[in-house]
Amino acid sequence: MKVIEPDPSRLAARINKKKQEMIALGLKYGLTDRRTVKCSQQLDTLLNLHHSLRPLYLTSFIFFYFLA
Repeated sequence: MKVIEPDPSRLAARINKKKQEMIALGLKYGLTDRRTVKCSQQLDTLLNLHHSLRPLYLTSFIFFYFLA
């Protein structure tokens, strides 16, 4: 998995794409297959990144909103 820059819209798109990939793998190979589990772990990483960056986005938005 590539390292991605902290851009909320791109990160959200990556999360949605990874969700769809995981669903497809789960339907094709089963939920306990190594490919599905690996994809799930990658999705967890993306979700954790999104969660950890969220306060940064909110703070930046509030700062720039009042600055304008």
